[in-house]
Amino acid sequence: MTPAILIQLAVNGIAIGAIYALPALGISLIWNAAGLFNFAQADLLTLGAYVMYALVVSAKIPYIWAFIITTIVMGLLGYLLSRIYFYPMIENRVNPHIVLIGTVALSVFIQNLLLVIWGTTPKSVVNPFGYMPFRVGDIFVMPHVVWIVAIVSVLLLLLQFFLRRTLIGTGMRAVAQQQIASWLMGIRNDRMIALTFLLSTAIAATGGVLISAVFPLTPRMGSMIAVKAMAAVLIGGLGSFSGALVGGLAVGISETIFATLVNPAYRDVFIFAVLITFLIFKPGGIFKAEISEKV
Repeated sequence: MTPAILIQLAVNGIAIGAIYALPALGISLIWNAAGLFNFAQADLLTLGAYVMYALVVSAKIPYIWAFIITTIVMGLLGYLLSRIYFYPMIENRVNPHIVLIGTVALSVFIQNLLLVIWGTTPKSVVNPFGYMPFRVGDIFVMPHVVWIVAIVSVLLLLLQFFLRRTLIGTGMRAVAQQQIASWLMGIRNDRMIALTFLLSTAIAATGGVLISAVFPLTPRMGSMIAVKAMAAVLIGGLGSFSGALVGGLAVGISETIFATLVNPAYRDVFIFAVLITFLIFKPGGIFKAEISEKV
């Protein structure tokens, strides 16, 4: 294999890796705020993709407005799920294993809801980014790769600014570090956790919007995206935002190279093997969540 081919494969994997990083980032956000591993995160991404499909194809709304509406609607849905479904279990100190099963139940519910509404036939949205690749030396780059990387990069920068430079973001990070101390300082934990769910679901919806322009939509696609997102989280480091991004890119690039050089039918087997290797030899992941303590 020539270096040019390897670089070409890596470039092709960057876009899908960036999409994997978004649900991984949402999982890390919820884990930090509520100590909850949300198995439904990728299905919320799929739901966001179908909402985008309904707005663009069925309602004929322009793409950019459909993007904004989808993000807002899914964010509000995440807020409602937190207030009426997740937080009551957390507040009543329900066994964490039961809460975890609750996220699996939500995943199954979303998948079956999509099947009932849209059926099993794959759906597609017209790619707004264009189909004509441009050339950089010996490398051909599709427009959607540039747009996806740019949108995800801007989203991550805005998220970092929000969490570190705003009062609400500071409150969310305080709840993530110590809920009891935050409550004693006058921070409403329920509101901060609900806002975290809103943010994580809106981020998942962004991933759904981006993936709807590249791949056909199916109700069950969230299952495999969930595997890739969980691999990204555990490889990068559970609770680490930088780890979610690095893990997502690593999964996307490595699976693209493997599928091209070996066999695309075994790409998921390869990701499972990488995940198991990390769990055995480096269970904490590449990065660890940054948590500071004050006395």
